[in-house]
Amino acid sequence: MMTLSDDGLVRLTLDSLRAIPFIHLLSGLDEHDGSPPSCEGANLDQISGYAEWMSTATPVITLGWDWWLDVCATPFVYTRLGSPRSNVMLVDAQHHDLGMRKTDAELERLIASWPWQGAVAQFISSRYA
Repeated sequence: MMTLSDDGLVRLTLDSLRAIPFIHLLSGLDEHDGSPPSCEGANLDQISGYAEWMSTATPVITLGWDWWLDVCATPFVYTRLGSPRSNVMLVDAQHHDLGMRKTDAELERLIASWPWQGAVAQFISSRYA
């Protein structure tokens, strides 16, 4: 069972979270300051951005994260950066909060299990073409 708490967090168990479908809402590129490189010679500018997803269930769960594009890989690889952002707090079977550290770790595992890179690549290509 999912509940929206007074603090704005959706509380649910990990099994409940895994059963919820998510859709890609939006992705974008980070703006860089455009300052010239501080060293001589050629170097690659880092391409980075963000991805935002949401559940199709009610109450709505939001899940977002930052990523960077590894242009040295063949083919290019989108890699998640840092901790996810979400309105989720996972709870145990007794409905006690697991805490943000455990919740974030489980959200990272969930994101890693999704084929999100293709949706982000397609959205970025379409948005910035």
